[in-house]
Amino acid sequence: MDNRKDQIVEAAVKRFSHFGFHKTTMNEIADDLRITKANLYYYYTDKSALIIDVITKIANDVYDLEENIIMQYSGNLLETMAELLEMRAVSMKKYYMLHINENLDWIKGIDINGVMESFYQRDIQRLCILFQKAKECNELHMENIQESARSYAEIIKGLSIFHAVSDMITGIPDEDNVNKILLSQKRATKFIFDSKIISNK
Repeated sequence: MDNRKDQIVEAAVKRFSHFGFHKTTMNEIADDLRITKANLYYYYTDKSALIIDVITKIANDVYDLEENIIMQYSGNLLETMAELLEMRAVSMKKYYMLHINENLDWIKGIDINGVMESFYQRDIQRLCILFQKAKECNELHMENIQESARSYAEIIKGLSIFHAVSDMITGIPDEDNVNKILLSQKRATKFIFDSKIISNK
């Protein structure tokens, strides 16, 4: 991504995070950057393409933070997994307006399935790396790391959706819900891995 596109994405992230996808116009993003709408459309022919790049940028930032946490794993799997969940909760709070139902009109007509599938596969890959590290440290007993990573990713995602349902129905953002999601995910993580942890040093 060239420098101008980076600037556009950064400006869009700020505006989308504050007002949501649906309520933000391309004119407003162009004004924020002090460029013409025609100049903006030179880089992004429509808002949908820009939204995809914004979502990708946010996801990449999260994955970079996750990678740092996983690389620092030092023999306590539950602590590392709690840190990963807490970091995602911070990110969810920061970009809360992007999760609210009133802003979901932007998704119509966008082929986002491929993008979301790539994020999902990256989630599994990150978990596989962490589980393998724990197994090599003799902290974790796990027969099929790939399948376990997939199941855990689905459970954590499902808990997030379960607790966010009230926000989706009302369209009223409730950041306290992120704390409920985090606590629920931590409980599930402890429940799942208590019987698989060999030792905690």
